[in-house]
Amino acid sequence: MAKLVFISTHGPDDVERASLPWALATASLASGHEVHAYLQGPAVELLKKEGGAQGLQHEPFPALDELIELFQEAEGHLYGCAPCLQSRGLTQDDLLDGVKIVGGAAMVDQCLTADKVFTYA
Repeated sequence: MAKLVFISTHGPDDVERASLPWALATASLASGHEVHAYLQGPAVELLKKEGGAQGLQHEPFPALDELIELFQEAEGHLYGCAPCLQSRGLTQDDLLDGVKIVGGAAMVDQCLTADKVFTYA
């Protein structure tokens, strides 16, 4: 199977656009692919334990918190942009379990070894 990287920059600011990568990423995991999701900008807000994706849904997609939970249960790899989190005052303790905080170099490495990279900017 393929290694796929999804890069998302939308969160509570645009729930429809935030839902798109999660829908495709969870479908990709269900198809047996290795999936890495990297969140930047407002998208990092979805990684918060409290108030992150809860209550956010754009019909007909499932709720964002459900999609993120499915992603994690299917062993998707989840990353938050270090500078984006820092600028919002968010630390590892504020984030969902399993989120890795990484800088740009780590994500560039993931993208260079991926079969496909999907960006949602």
